[in-house]
Amino acid sequence: MTCTSFIQVILPLRLEWEPYYKVPDEVNVQVGDRVRVIFANAFYVGTVSAVNVTPTLEAKKILPVQAVEQDLPAVGPEEIHFWRELAAYYLCTVGEVYKAAYPRMAHHKSRLTLPVTEEPKEAPAVDVKAIQSGFREGKPVLLCGPSRMDHYLNLALETWKEGKSTLILVPEVALSSQLEEQVRKVFPSALLYHSRLTPGKRKAVAEKLRSGEPYVLLGTRSALLLPHRNLGLVVVDEEHDPSFKQDAPAPRYHVRESGIMLALAHGAKVLLGSATPSLESVYNAQCGRFVRVDLKDTSKNVPSEVEIINTAAEARKKGMAGSFSLKLLAHMQNALAVGEQIMVLGPRRNYEGKKLEAEVLEVFPDVRLASLNEGTPEEQLETLRGFAAGEFDILVGNNLSTRGIESRKLGLVAIVAADGILARQDFRADERAVQVLHLQKGRCSRFVIQTREPHHPVFEAIREGTDPTGRILEERRSFGYPPFSRLVKVQVRDKYEKRLASQSRELARELGDICPVTGPYAPSWWPIPDEKVQEMLLLLPRDKDLGLRKQAISRCVSAFEQAQKYPGHIIIDVDPV
Repeated sequence: MTCTSFIQVILPLRLEWEPYYKVPDEVNVQVGDRVRVIFANAFYVGTVSAVNVTPTLEAKKILPVQAVEQDLPAVGPEEIHFWRELAAYYLCTVGEVYKAAYPRMAHHKSRLTLPVTEEPKEAPAVDVKAIQSGFREGKPVLLCGPSRMDHYLNLALETWKEGKSTLILVPEVALSSQLEEQVRKVFPSALLYHSRLTPGKRKAVAEKLRSGEPYVLLGTRSALLLPHRNLGLVVVDEEHDPSFKQDAPAPRYHVRESGIMLALAHGAKVLLGSATPSLESVYNAQCGRFVRVDLKDTSKNVPSEVEIINTAAEARKKGMAGSFSLKLLAHMQNALAVGEQIMVLGPRRNYEGKKLEAEVLEVFPDVRLASLNEGTPEEQLETLRGFAAGEFDILVGNNLSTRGIESRKLGLVAIVAADGILARQDFRADERAVQVLHLQKGRCSRFVIQTREPHHPVFEAIREGTDPTGRILEERRSFGYPPFSRLVKVQVRDKYEKRLASQSRELARELGDICPVTGPYAPSWWPIPDEKVQEMLLLLPRDKDLGLRKQAISRCVSAFEQAQKYPGHIIIDVDPV
């Protein structure tokens, strides 16, 4: 008679539990192995999370494992630990994290091979003593200032010499491609990973990570969920960037916090970098959770001349020509006359790119014009490269589409409708405006801001070169907003408006027993026309009971879904941006 043992399996589904399965004793199954099983009359490939367990169900109700997938790579213990940390923090299930980390296409064999690992070359000579001192405290280090990549590469080389790997995370595909050449000057066999790679290339990178050889990987958000081995350093560059937040599907994680979790799972060091750090990181440094290291600006660049043009006043005295003030047009004419390049930026939802392009060509018909308002990320990257190489005179885009660009001929950057940066009903608007404006100011000799609010504190701080962080933090403290509290957004979706309204109100009442609730309310914009949405914001005190309150929110939503027979229509987003 064949004896059996029982295992638990993580399935790529939104399940609050890990199902039991039985295997014959003679079949060797370990935690992390991939197995084929049946669940709800469908086949799935899951990951074994526990072996030799005592099930809480009757043995006759437990299905057998269909097969052990010998051709699929096992999942490491650090990965499973990381999945559980992400699921607990972001109030999703471990199965949803597994599905994101191992999408269906990743089960196919890869026919691609990556180059043999090469020894790194000499790293840039920079002083990293202050950073190393912070690491010795066992805390994440917040590196603030310009020219951070040299420090990353120097530390990555030290990590390599210890036989360990480095993960460098950046916010955009285009930005990662621009930095690839810089990284490979030191690490010729550095890996690049982002969602635009073909499935075969992504699979080849994952296989390379499992080989056990030390590596340096430059990647975007999705690189966080790769099967990392023996990590020694995790770098999150531009840690303030909102695109580091995963909006959908679950897990709705932020790379900054998740990168710290990943590093803890591997016993690795954490380095967060930004010229304009997030207020969350500034606050964590002030509280002693992070160690802040400020870099001095050793460049010989002359500070930009900042001019703020009051478009309301200019309009009254007939000083406007469409989107452009006559003053700005004069600056553009002068820049072109001396062979300088120009960037004209308009906030994405306030100005149609085609309109700006047409207005520029109407005034400067012979100019070599490039646009970032259309095209794939790869096409936009080629445009940026062409502009940096001097192939264009004027670049038109939105203020978030030009990160990472470098051009020695860039003389003028103009934001034609800067009010749009502040127009959102978002308590983070001032913080993000400062970050965007600081970025643009640092890359040119003349920076022009057109606005109807020239005396706004954000614009005045940019003009005067002062740091508004303290003022913004005090405003947040007075209203109890993050980073002095934690935010959870609950979103209810339905195609029936009346049912949506009643269900949202009822859920808000139940959640109100846990913490204060703002809403429900309709978002200002939603991309799916046939779907109605209501949102509510939950503000949680940042205290020792924070984790308990988050779990209470999750249980409340699950119970509501079951009681109302409303599955799959409610989304929980922890730390929304």
